[in-house]
Amino acid sequence: MADIDWDFWFSKPYIYTWQAAALVHGINPKQIKFPVRDAAGELHFDLSNFDGHYDAFKAKLDLLTEHAWIQNFSAQNMRVDFKRFLFWARHVRKWDMPIRLEAFAKGVDLDTLDENSEEKANLLRDERNTLQLIWALRSLLKEHQHGKTDRELIYYLSKTYPDKPGFKRLALEMKLAEAQVASEI
Repeated sequence: MADIDWDFWFSKPYIYTWQAAALVHGINPKQIKFPVRDAAGELHFDLSNFDGHYDAFKAKLDLLTEHAWIQNFSAQNMRVDFKRFLFWARHVRKWDMPIRLEAFAKGVDLDTLDENSEEKANLLRDERNTLQLIWALRSLLKEHQHGKTDRELIYYLSKTYPDKPGFKRLALEMKLAEAQVASEI
């Protein structure tokens, strides 16, 4: 197996479950041919990619797949939140890991991850509220002589405020479209 580019993997927020199992076992995921999924959804790997370590890899993959939802590190499309997974693998399962991965996993703080998740949720809520406000103002402006249609309003605003980036035609079109969708939620 080729050396693992740990910095590449540490920069990824989400990775496939099979990549996580490979990394914990010290197998370079880039050397594994992408698995084939059968009709039942089961992954099948080319065993020659594992240098005789397939059984240990498969045991880790099965275990992490079973626990992903329960332990809150599952992501969409057979992927995991890499840092949350590492926290689970190190602190709950106490798996042996390659030295670089172990050092990285030690630095994962679940409280910080939870704080970041809350921050992101608050930012999304604020953005949705802002878009709803924009749409409410847009609705009020339908009474304005230059605001009967979105096209008229966009033209008027872009000509009135030509040196403001947020009032460029494309920016206004996109923001009004986003605002309309947010108002329907």
